[in-house]
Amino acid sequence: MLAFYELIKLVSPFLLKIIIDTLTSSGIAELKLLLWLVAGMLAAEEFQSVVGWVTNRLIIKVILEIEYYLPVSAQKKMMFLSLGYHERENTGNKITKVQRGVEHITNLIENMFWEILPTCLQLIITVITLFYIDWRFSVAFFLFFPIFFYLTYRVNFKLKSRRQEMHQKWEEASGKMAQSILNINAVQSFVQEERETKEYQGIRDVILTNESYVWNKVMNFVMTRDFIINSGRLTTLMMGIWLVYNGLTTIGTLVFVFTISEKAFFSMFRLSRFYDRIEHSLEPVERFISLAKEEPEIKNPARGLKPKNIKGEVEFQNVAFAYHGGQRKALNGVSFHIPAGSRAAFVGPSGGGKTTIARLIYRHFDPFSGRVLLDGCSLRDYDLYHFRRAIAIVPQEVEIFSARVRDNIAYASPGASLSEIKKAAQIANADEFINNLKDGYDTEVGERGIRLSGGQRQRVGIARAILAKPKILIFDEATSNLDSYSEKLIQEAMERVSQRRTVIIIAHRLSTIRHADQIFVLEGGKIIEQGSHEELSNVRGGLYAKLLKLQNTGDVD
Repeated sequence: MLAFYELIKLVSPFLLKIIIDTLTSSGIAELKLLLWLVAGMLAAEEFQSVVGWVTNRLIIKVILEIEYYLPVSAQKKMMFLSLGYHERENTGNKITKVQRGVEHITNLIENMFWEILPTCLQLIITVITLFYIDWRFSVAFFLFFPIFFYLTYRVNFKLKSRRQEMHQKWEEASGKMAQSILNINAVQSFVQEERETKEYQGIRDVILTNESYVWNKVMNFVMTRDFIINSGRLTTLMMGIWLVYNGLTTIGTLVFVFTISEKAFFSMFRLSRFYDRIEHSLEPVERFISLAKEEPEIKNPARGLKPKNIKGEVEFQNVAFAYHGGQRKALNGVSFHIPAGSRAAFVGPSGGGKTTIARLIYRHFDPFSGRVLLDGCSLRDYDLYHFRRAIAIVPQEVEIFSARVRDNIAYASPGASLSEIKKAAQIANADEFINNLKDGYDTEVGERGIRLSGGQRQRVGIARAILAKPKILIFDEATSNLDSYSEKLIQEAMERVSQRRTVIIIAHRLSTIRHADQIFVLEGGKIIEQGSHEELSNVRGGLYAKLLKLQNTGDVD
């Protein structure tokens, strides 16, 4: 279609050639023929418009589908990448990588359909036509074409490293701004507004320096390009005048050749500008493609187990694990067994490996050695998304979405009715404070739940976990940052939701785990003590007894 469209564009100049040759040879005597030729030019122009309309409609359809597909596929990719990837990559960097990648790919595709392909076809058709009419007319074109594109390539090659640094800094700037805004409370509380602004400005200064350098080089080369193009145009015109003077071609042919050669030289100039844009877009496109090629570290088995009923029995067999291939092991030879329906607790100093155990139960990471079992089968054998639906977690910092309270509670169960949401909130001791909010369950909580207190966010998190109806419920430091009243309410909620399911409590405050069936004490990635509260309390010189004594005397929380 595009080739046909570009071919039609030559009809009007060719008819103009015939008109000029007819006027030159016969004057106005061939009036009827001249009128037919003029009508033919009008028809050719109108037909060209119709073909262009059809072509553009098809191109727009393709572009819109691409603009839809790219961000959707990028979002899907981000959602299914492993937690390890998201912990390594800055949030702002990831968003910028996607946004700029999509933007540049879309622009390149638009340019390809509307500019590059038509220009290339126009160039090829024009050169073939020049050869057909008189090969000598194409000499000028082929004389300047290699020089032109060699210089274009050289300039862009020299700018490659600058462009790479520029796009890297764009991602860094986006990450810096995102971090400043996300942590605005800390920024303003510690009076660091000027510092954050200066650091962001420093990154943008590097971008500005590189951008200025790149575009100055490109604009300086425009003068060279213009000189080469103008030299080619004048050479073609002088060649045509010489041929007409010697009677080797007609004036009409000269006009026709000069008209289409102008298009050829202009096409050459446009292609060089497109090449500049391609080189400029190459780095963000490559970064986007690198994201598309990123593979999840946690592989979901093709035919993973999907049992109808997960009981909730958890077992670790000599498990060792280190984050991101580091030397220091977060867990080292950890083994334990939690029967289905029981209540287990993990305590110990910070960095002992407690939260890592929760992450391995979720299979956010796989152990380097040993096995994690669920109901006697390795987690690696389960369908990843099936067994995760049987687990719910209430973390230390509950992740709240910028949505209504009811939407946050129902996040794991989007189809839940309002009565089910309210019932879960009642169990979680959240119903009372929700009803006191301005719009009750329809209250917008703001980004990251900023309109809720810490205790309120925790209770929303517990209600969310209850509504998911898990077989395994994990409380990861769920009361560590709360006041005594909020802690009491959450402990009551924890007690209510612990019936008929496996409950795993990770805690610093030992008051929350007194009634656990078994308690595991971790230190340095190893289980050093194991037993009930009564048993561990009486171990002379034991870490648990020491921590208990310190908390009872008020030396630690």
